[in-house]
Amino acid sequence: MSQKCRKRTTYIICGLFFLMGGIEYAVILPTLWLYLKNDFHAHPYFLGLVLSAFSFAALLFSPVIGRCADVFRRPKLLLILCTLWEVAGNCMYFMGISKWFLLGSRLVSGLGAGGEALILAEVGRVTSEESRTGIISTLVSMRQLGLIFGPGFNFFLRLSDFYIGPFLVDKFSAPGAFMACMWTLQCFLLIFFYTDLHILYRSNQDEIITTAENNHSEKNALERNKSSRQLTLQVLYDDYIREEIVVLIALQFNSYFNQVALETMATPLSEKLLHWGEIENSIMYCLAGIEVVFVFMLVRFFSKRLQDRVMLLFGCAVLTVANCWLLYVVPNTSPETPKKNVAFFALGIILDMIALPFLVVCSISLFSKLTRKESQGLSQGIRRSVVGISCILAPLWAGSTIDKPYLMFGVMIGLLVMALMMLTLSFKKLKTLKGATEIQEKNQKAQLQVQQEEEERQPLLS
Repeated sequence: MSQKCRKRTTYIICGLFFLMGGIEYAVILPTLWLYLKNDFHAHPYFLGLVLSAFSFAALLFSPVIGRCADVFRRPKLLLILCTLWEVAGNCMYFMGISKWFLLGSRLVSGLGAGGEALILAEVGRVTSEESRTGIISTLVSMRQLGLIFGPGFNFFLRLSDFYIGPFLVDKFSAPGAFMACMWTLQCFLLIFFYTDLHILYRSNQDEIITTAENNHSEKNALERNKSSRQLTLQVLYDDYIREEIVVLIALQFNSYFNQVALETMATPLSEKLLHWGEIENSIMYCLAGIEVVFVFMLVRFFSKRLQDRVMLLFGCAVLTVANCWLLYVVPNTSPETPKKNVAFFALGIILDMIALPFLVVCSISLFSKLTRKESQGLSQGIRRSVVGISCILAPLWAGSTIDKPYLMFGVMIGLLVMALMMLTLSFKKLKTLKGATEIQEKNQKAQLQVQQEEEERQPLLS
């Protein structure tokens, strides 16, 4: 297989990893509550525990697996391990047994979610600044495609009625069995067709550099690996307790908090204000997903023309406007005029979906550019943990304030305004040195050439 083909295949498999994550969320979520209620007589609060279990496991484990990737440089092996956890978690889900066993299944699957952070870390480690945002945009949009197409699988999964050994596979447990098969397929693809990105990019360099330069690069790599193993609290402080990093982490938290809270409140609000049922809500989510994929394509297009910080500022501003609009609409619309309310409600959703891809993609990309390549795994793991915290807190906040729209949207707007101010005040520090990696490599080659010339001038006998 040619080098170009291997690289393309590897990126396709990385995209499939994100796609599987989106499909899993989309096929399990619609039937989870009925599964808990009908089969195990669980109380409503237990649904929140099961939903939070996935994010909680990802929160704890993502930095660990990211750090392992930094130290041992075996991302393929770690990705296979993450996939096996997904297989195990989904097998537990279809087995059921008890509500606590279901809770454990989502915890185990959450361990596998660290693979997404690992892939983003590898992309941040090997790609140039000019191409990185576009690549990340494509990968993250694959998860959104999974959210769009995932519900369609439930149309045939709901017809399931058979046994695997002593375990019944019905419309509630079938999503677990289906995803276990899908993740097993992903595992085989990783084993046979995935090549570590750092090996592919290093191979490209080997084709154009001399043997001496290759040895020099390997020596530098060993030194970087050695320094990465010697991470101390001081290095962690120097790397992450910086103004620009704190701003990006805060923006990540606020963006995901806002988005998950909106997803939590969307169905109850549409039922109350628009009199929508399951079909109308499914259509709404499908259209929103299509819009998001289209905006991801726009982000990829603009990534070669605009800086990440500019697109971040745009996304944060649009999201703030969307929430201000919903703050006005939700308390001031009457359930007696559902047809009139559709246009007002839809405008807020459309603005929110426009902002989301700009914030998600550009914050991930810029975060990778402002942190060290040697610790990209840990960096993306920390970022994923922050996202996990927001995904746990957002449903709790939205669910408890659904009848108090001024309080609910007021706090969300306050967080976004704070993030907007932080972005504005730190705007200059959010600029990366364009082509810094390429410049560093050229300097290293120049130093090596000077060293070789000095060695040639040395007398043969001394």
